[in-house]
Parts: sequence; C-alpha cells; structure tokens
Amino acid sequence: ELDVTQSAVSRQIQLLEDFLGVAVFQRQSRGLSLTREGERLHRAVGMGLEHIANVSSDLRRQPGPGELTVATSVAFASYWLMARIAKFRGSHPEIDIRLVASSPVFDLASEGIDIAVRYGAGEWPAADAVRLFDNEIWPVCSPRYMEKSSPITSEADLLRHSLLHLNKFDRNWVTWDSFLESLGVEGEQSGRGFTFDNYMVLIQSALRGEGIALCGRRLAEDFIEQGDLVRPIDAVQQSDRGFWLLRPKEGQLSPQARQFYEWLLDEARQPA
Repeated sequence: ELDVTQSAVSRQIQLLEDFLGVAVFQRQSRGLSLTREGERLHRAVGMGLEHIANVSSDLRRQPGPGELTVATSVAFASYWLMARIAKFRGSHPEIDIRLVASSPVFDLASEGIDIAVRYGAGEWPAADAVRLFDNEIWPVCSPRYMEKSSPITSEADLLRHSLLHLNKFDRNWVTWDSFLESLGVEGEQSGRGFTFDNYMVLIQSALRGEGIALCGRRLAEDFIEQGDLVRPIDAVQQSDRGFWLLRPKEGQLSPQARQFYEWLLDEARQPA
C-alpha cells in the first residue's frame, strides 16, 4: 500500500528499536506482535495522530458568527467550569460554546482560540493573561478511605497512609515530597500507593477510596460540598501558581468572547 519493501520496513523497525533501546515487536513464526513497550508506543503515536487529525479538521472549518472557542485542561473543564457554564448558557442561549481540551499555549489567534484558561505562573508571552484565582493545595480522600484507615491527627501521620502520586513531569504540579517539606515533616516519604500520569485518573482513584491525593482547592470544592471527598487533615500549601484567563495579545475580542470573558472573571470572584 505504501510501496515499501518488506526489507525496508524491517530495517526501519530495527533502527527504531536501536534508537529506543527496547524491542517493540516480538518475532514469532506467524508474524509480529507488539511487546509491552510497543503497546505503549502504539498508544502514544495513535494519540498524536488523532490530535493532528483533530487540529487539521479544526483548521478546515470556519467558526459561525455566534460561536465561541474556549481552551482549557480537561480537569478544569470537568471539575470547575462545567458545573457553572449552564448559567452563562441560560443568559446567552444565542452563543455556541466550543470547548477544546488542550494544555499547551502557543498562539491563541492562529489556533482559532478566543479564550483559554491555564494553570501556571502567568508566563505566556503570546497572550494577555489575567489571574482568575489563586490556588491552595489540599490533601483529599473519600470518606470510605477514612473509615477503613488509621486516624490522621498530624501532618506526619500522612506518611503512614496510601498516598496517590502524580508523575513529576510538570513543574507546576506539587509533589508529596514538596508538600510534606513545606509542612516541616521530616523523614523519608513512604511512597506507598499509586502513581499516575493523568490528573483526572488520580482524582478518580481518590474518589474510589484508594488513597489520599493532593488537589487544588478550586477543583476539590464541589466534591467536598457534595460529600464525595473530605479533607483528612487541615493542612494547606499556598501555591505560587494559579489559574489564569488568557486572550490573544493582538486584536479585539469578539462580542461573544467579551461576554464570556467578563462572566468568567465575575464567576471566579463568587464565594465558594
């Protein structure tokens, strides 16, 4: 189909495995099958190709006159924005909102994004950024976990519990090591529990009663109000990061983007 010989394909596979330092295929009498490492690579490449296809589709389509494109993380959209956006829709039914789940910010205007919400220190040179709200980091867990676990009466007691970790590949995220250090807890961090590379999966694990997670106050408040999560101890780390509202640096906001921008700022000021 690609007009490439089998020997050329085999050569490319060999070069890939040499580059990665692991085998991605298992050679069998009936052909090839993916190794565990190959499965991981296949999923990652598939996600990348899907993202390219989605972006290409977005570039081909033209937004309607009443359409508004808002980019934010899946976690922020799921745990804060979606619980409130119905109020905006009720006041502005003529505006069609298109939510785009994405993390990096390059050039909002060229990507067709009217407004973005991002977590960080406000360092986005290609956008005008206004701080939406600050963030505090809380330990949270489900009531079910507390019922089956030993009581927590001090910060040091956290070391005896199952702690849910997020892989440290984003400097904006707080690790258990840095959190406990900020509280003056000495000693080796136990590391017991699970480690995740996705924030939403981490929170789902906490909701299922599998351990204690670190969560930003703004993303935890609705869960706590509903009784799905509790704070096992009144420990807080004040983060120098926060949630920021971004708009393209050049040009004016459309009328619908301006309405949503001002509504979001007002909504963020509302008491929890």
